[in-house]
Amino acid sequence: MSKKEKIWIGILLIILAVVIIGVVIATGKRSDGELQNTQPQNQANEEKYTTELNDGTKINTSDEFNSTKKYGDLEISNIQYTEKDGMTVLLADVKNTGTTTHESEVVKITILGEQGETLAETKPILGKVEPGQTIKLNASFIVDVSNAKDFKIEAYNN
Repeated sequence: MSKKEKIWIGILLIILAVVIIGVVIATGKRSDGELQNTQPQNQANEEKYTTELNDGTKINTSDEFNSTKKYGDLEISNIQYTEKDGMTVLLADVKNTGTTTHESEVVKITILGEQGETLAETKPILGKVEPGQTIKLNASFIVDVSNAKDFKIEAYNN
């Protein structure tokens, strides 16, 4: 190996060391090996509306979210809103309390945060429901939006 090649290898090693040190500093690594908390104290990641089970499943516990909703003559109740592995699922019973058949349709479900802001939307199909009949509603989101305060359901107008 020539002297010129050794110099280039030395320069590359120095550059690599500088990059590694920069990355360690940028990620908040302290000299004692523990990561610093880079999140401001007043912005703690508090999940106010969820409870986490032993298997990591989060269950929404918001009274507003889990209260019975009305959509026309349909009553949406027995709401279960959970998250596991980044997939959030809303399951509910949908009962037709009216006297006419509710035909199958696409609806829009909007998940709402603490201040009423939209966290996510989905457009599931609400199946045909005969008077007095109860069916299941299943809506899913490929993101963790389990810590929601409420949701609304409305007609989807594309």
